Amino acid sequence: MTPPEALRARALDLLSRGDMAGGIAGLEAHLAAEPDDAGAWLSLGAAHAAEGRWSEAARALARAVELEGGEVEARLAYARALVRLGRLDHAADQLRQGAAIEPADPRVLRELGIALYDQRLHDEAARWLTRACEAAPEDGRAAFALGLAHEARRDIAAAIAAHREAVRRAPGFSDARLTLADALASIGEHEQALGELEALLARERSHEKAAHNREVLRRALAEMRARRLLGKTERELARSALAVEAQLRRREQTPAATGEGAGRQIVRYTAPLLELYATIDPAGGAIEALHLVLTDPDRAARSEDDVFKVTVIAEDGRQAPVNYATGASITFLREALGCPMTQASALYASLLQGTPSVDWGGATVRLASVPGAASKAGGERHGILVSRRG
Repeated sequence: MTPPEALRARALDLLSRGDMAGGIAGLEAHLAAEPDDAGAWLSLGAAHAAEGRWSEAARALARAVELEGGEVEARLAYARALVRLGRLDHAADQLRQGAAIEPADPRVLRELGIALYDQRLHDEAARWLTRACEAAPEDGRAAFALGLAHEARRDIAAAIAAHREAVRRAPGFSDARLTLADALASIGEHEQALGELEALLARERSHEKAAHNREVLRRALAEMRARRLLGKTERELARSALAVEAQLRRREQTPAATGEGAGRQIVRYTAPLLELYATIDPAGGAIEALHLVLTDPDRAARSEDDVFKVTVIAEDGRQAPVNYATGASITFLREALGCPMTQASALYASLLQGTPSVDWGGATVRLASVPGAASKAGGERHGILVSRRG
């Protein structure tokens, strides 16, 4: 009779030479004689996993963990098999135990974060993936996964930072650069997004998705530049929906007193319930900033929007009309930035929720007061300020 150790050695040799069936049979014969050999169970589970037999792999790896639970390798392999079987909660439990054994093992930290992300436990996923990034400073995939978790948490700034880090760590990781471009485009940074796609195509000229997205972004950027009022002149402002539908009337032009607008001219426009202040560069006549102010905010909030006719999509999917204050504000943001109505709605909602400022498409959006020198009637007033960055 062949000794168990010889059976094991021969089985491992067969596996190393690609004879999976022979190797698996040899390990099973060895384990029939030595059922407490944790290493052999681990090798058997790995062999089944290599063949895509995940149920068999999970059974073998569970036995390996049972025999030697203090070994991270068996627990990690078992968790991977559980993930393949869709048992994400059990996989996460195994990985948590693995992290308790080896707190700095970047593989365990990353795969636990990914398992939690797949369970839509995005906050917890982000915490573990942050630890994974710290444990493995050059692991691009950990940074990429962290970026996805931040996107799911709707923290786009953190997501972009993580995707940038993934690209730095792994310049050839095309998914990271493609996702970074998508994230940048989602906040209107079309030029930066195009730069990332160009860098990707420089490495992979035949990348169809990147080439397609580049053309879409080029068109979107051209449309945004054509629509947005920032950088245009008063002539385009006079033809805008904001000016035409609200029936804005140009009043007076005054020099900006101090601050970042010094040296510019401020033109005041008025309409029922609102005023618009345009900061103009006298050298070329370009609009540097636009400031929308509701002169009677309470009345504007009570009044139906029968001027701009803006609708929003409610949580139940139905279209809902808005009041005059919301209609004017969303129309203003859409035209000042040249962004879609859905994006303007999201920006407006963000301001109402207390976000101090939002950067979008090379501009900054924030709530601000109009300097007293600009508002001769009634002193200081408050509204939405959109200004060009840089």
